[in-house]
Amino acid sequence: MCAILDNSVRDQVFGSNCPPAGQAFFNWLNSGKGLLVVGGKLLEELDGNQKFQTWRQQAILAGRVHFYDEGKVDERTEELKNSGSCRSDDAHVVALAQVSGARLLFTNDDDLKEDFSNKKLIDNPPGKVYTTLHKERQGKRYVKVRRESFRENHRQLLGNRSLCKRK
Repeated sequence: MCAILDNSVRDQVFGSNCPPAGQAFFNWLNSGKGLLVVGGKLLEELDGNQKFQTWRQQAILAGRVHFYDEGKVDERTEELKNSGSCRSDDAHVVALAQVSGARLLFTNDDDLKEDFSNKKLIDNPPGKVYTTLHKERQGKRYVKVRRESFRENHRQLLGNRSLCKRK
């Protein structure tokens, strides 16, 4: 299964003190069940973490990471920006999903979650979001609550084998 790791949660997977949900994502990638797709601006962002750089070098040899042509991802990013179809400032992540066919995204960015769940941007199959930041109703309003434990919805997402669009 193909997945994208947003820079907003990079350190939850490749940090020094990873929460259970981030550790489970990391283990899933290392197990060979998951394939991380990267390219364009997102690769530059992720490479800002030394642990990710080290893992990436080993993951290339193990076939656990796939790079997409920077030119194609950047071209699609510009098209998305020019069309104004993305709510988030992460058109490069949506572009990578469109180019690669990856349909699982680990992010805590609310606007990016909305873009990734927008069937006009990501469809066939639709995008799914793995997150540790949730909105919870408290009285008359919603507040953001961080749930970093490995939950059943995380397990289901990592077990879903149909989250790669065939290219």
